[in-house]
Amino acid sequence: MAGSGPFHRDQGLITAMTLVNQLLLLCLFCCLLPTPMVQAASPPLPDENIHIHADNMSQQAADGIYIAEGNVVAHWKGQRLVADRVTYSSLTHVLHATGSVVLSKESIILNGETLVMNTDTGRAEMDSTLLTTSDSGIHLTADKLVRINEREYIATSSELTTCDLPDPSWKFGTDTMNADLQGYATGRNVIFYIKDIPVLYLPWLAFPATLEKRSGFLFPHLAYSKDKGGQLGIPLYLVISPSQDIQIDLDIMTRRGIGTGAEYRYIRTRGSEGRLDGYQIYDQVENRWRWQIALQHKEIFSSDANLRMSVNSTSDRQFLHDLGDKSGEYNRQSNDTIINALKTWQQFAFNSYLRYSEDLYAPNNQATLQTMPSFGIAAVRQQLLSIPLYFDLDAAAENLYRENAPTGQRLRFFPRLTLLPYQNGYIQASLFGGLHIRQYSTDRQGTDSVVQSRSGDLLPEAGIRLSTSLTRIYDTNFQLLKKMRHEIIPEVSYGYTPQREQQKLPFYDYNDRIIHENVISLAVTSMLNGKFMSGDTHEYRDISRIRLEARYSISGEQRDLQYQEPEQHPWSNLILESETWLAKQLRVTFDSRYDAYADNLAQAMAGIEFDDKEGTVVGAGYQMARSGPEVEYLEGRLVAKLFRPLKLSYSARYSFDKRDFLETLYAVEYRHKCWNITLGMHHHPGSQSFSVNFNLAGLGDTPAKN
Repeated sequence: MAGSGPFHRDQGLITAMTLVNQLLLLCLFCCLLPTPMVQAASPPLPDENIHIHADNMSQQAADGIYIAEGNVVAHWKGQRLVADRVTYSSLTHVLHATGSVVLSKESIILNGETLVMNTDTGRAEMDSTLLTTSDSGIHLTADKLVRINEREYIATSSELTTCDLPDPSWKFGTDTMNADLQGYATGRNVIFYIKDIPVLYLPWLAFPATLEKRSGFLFPHLAYSKDKGGQLGIPLYLVISPSQDIQIDLDIMTRRGIGTGAEYRYIRTRGSEGRLDGYQIYDQVENRWRWQIALQHKEIFSSDANLRMSVNSTSDRQFLHDLGDKSGEYNRQSNDTIINALKTWQQFAFNSYLRYSEDLYAPNNQATLQTMPSFGIAAVRQQLLSIPLYFDLDAAAENLYRENAPTGQRLRFFPRLTLLPYQNGYIQASLFGGLHIRQYSTDRQGTDSVVQSRSGDLLPEAGIRLSTSLTRIYDTNFQLLKKMRHEIIPEVSYGYTPQREQQKLPFYDYNDRIIHENVISLAVTSMLNGKFMSGDTHEYRDISRIRLEARYSISGEQRDLQYQEPEQHPWSNLILESETWLAKQLRVTFDSRYDAYADNLAQAMAGIEFDDKEGTVVGAGYQMARSGPEVEYLEGRLVAKLFRPLKLSYSARYSFDKRDFLETLYAVEYRHKCWNITLGMHHHPGSQSFSVNFNLAGLGDTPAKN
C-alpha cells in the first residue's frame, strides 16, 4: 500500500517471552489445506524487451542509460512497473525506480519507495515494502524486501496478516522471513499480535504461502467425557500427490489410553474415488485391542457401468457405543459390507451385489441374513407391438446364508404386462397383470421344519387404476400472489393377489411371504400452486400438497408386514400426507395414520422449518408410532445469524419413551473478516465432548473433531 510503512513492534519483547510459550510451536505450526491460486493478469507483450512510457524521456547514449520521469509505466515479461522516476541501463539490465513504486505480475503486487532490479534474473530489492497476493489475501510488510525470483522472497523486520490494513486484527511479526509463494513461508523469532498486543512468542514458524494443499500439523483438538477422561487429539495432514492425501491422528485419552487413526482419500480417473478410515486403541478399561475400519469406493468404468463398495467393521459389538464418536457413528444399528456392480443398457439393467451385515442391536448375529451374492436383471417398461401394451420384468438369483436355519438359494421372477387403454385429457386408466415365480433350493432346514430341499410356487397378481384431474385457475390480485392453480386428482384402484399357503417355503425376508390382497383403494390429491410477482419478475411456486387415502378389503381383513397376524376389520387406517408452504421460507409437513376402530392416531409425523437462505434455519419435528415398534420423540434445530458476527447452532432429540435426550449439540461461531473461532459441545447418553476450531483466513482451515 503506497505511502504506508511497516507495522511497529517492540523488539525487546522477544527476550521477555518464556520457554513455556515456545512449546506452543506445535499448536501454531499449521501447514494447512489451501487450494490452487487462480492466475488473472493481462497478457504480456509478445517480446522480452522493456517498454517504458513517461511524461519525460531522455537517454545517455554513451553508457546506454535511459531516464524516465513523471507517471512512468514500464512493461516486460508480463510484469508492470509504475513509479515517479525510472532509470534503466541497457548494458547491465539494471533498473532503478523511486517514488510510489508499484511492481505487479498476475496476483502479486509489490508497493515501496525504492526499487533496484535486474530485469534478466528477476532479482530485486525494495525498501519500505508491502507485498500483497490478491488470491490468498496475504499482506507482508518489511523494512527491506529482497526478491530472489518471481516466487522466492526474503523479508527483514517484517509483519504478515490477511486482515485489512492499516489496522489488522492479528499479525505475525518476525526478524527475518523467507517466503516461497509456491510453497512455505518460514520465520524466526516470531511474535503473534492481536491488534498491537503481543500474545505469543515462537522461535520459529512455518505456514503455507500458497493456496495449494501442503503437508503439516493441523490445530489440535481438546475434549472431555466421563468415560474417556481428558482427550487431546493431534492431527497430521500429509499430501501424497495431487490426487491423494492422508490425515493421521494421535488420540490421547486419560482413561482409555492412546489411540491412532488415519483417513486416506484418493481420486482416480472418470470420477472414480474413495476413502479408507481406520482407528485402533489398546483400551485400558477393557484391557484389549479394539479397532474400526471403514472403506468407501466408487469405480466408474463408463457412463453405463460402475462398481461401488462400502465396508464397515469393528473389533466388537460395543465399539461404536464406547468409541463411536471418533467416526460420528455411535448410534449406528449395524455394520454393513456391501459390494454392488451395475451395468445398464437402453432397455435393460444388470445388477449384482454382496451384502454382509452384523446386527449390533441383536444379542448375537446368528439370525442375521447374509446375501452372498445376488444377481438381478430388470427390463424397463417397453411397448409390445403397436398397441398400448407394455412389458417389464424384475428377476433375481440369490445365495442366502445365516448361522440359523434355513439357508440356501432363491430364484425370483416377476414378469408383468400393463395395458393403457385410456390416456386422454379426461381419464387415465391402466390395467396390469403379473406372475410371481419363486424357486428355492434349501441347504439346511430347522428342526421340525416343513420346508423341503426343493420348493417353489407361482402366484399371480393383477390390478386396475382409474384417475382423472380437475383444474381451476383463480385470479387473486394480492400484493404478491396474482394467480392460483388448484388441481384435484381423485383416483380409485383395485389390487388382487390370491390367498396362498406359503409356510412350506423357507422364510428369509418378506419376499417369501407375499400378502394376500383383495383391496379397493380410494385416494384424492389436492395440489395448489401460485404465480408470485415481485416488481417486473414472476415465479411459480408450490403452496400446498395434500393426499388422503384409505383402503377397503373385500375379504374383511387388513394385512401389514409388521404384524404376524392380520387385523380383522375391512378398512385400513386413514392416511393423510401434507406439505404446505406458508411462505417461501416457511414449510410445514404433517403425515398421519388414523385408526378409526381404536379412535386414535396410530402414527404421526409433524414438522416445521424456516430457512431464509442466508444462514438462518429454524426447524422442529415430532414423530410418534403406536403400531409396530413404539417410538415417540421430539427434535429441533436452530442455526441463527441474527447477531452478526455470531452464528449460533443448536440441535437436540428428546425421547418421550426413554425420558431422556438422545443427542444434543451446541455451537457458537464468531466470524471476523480475517479470522473465526468455533466452540462446540456434543452430548449423547454416556458421553460429552467439546471442540474448538480456530482459523486465520488465508492461511487455511484448521478443522477440529469431537
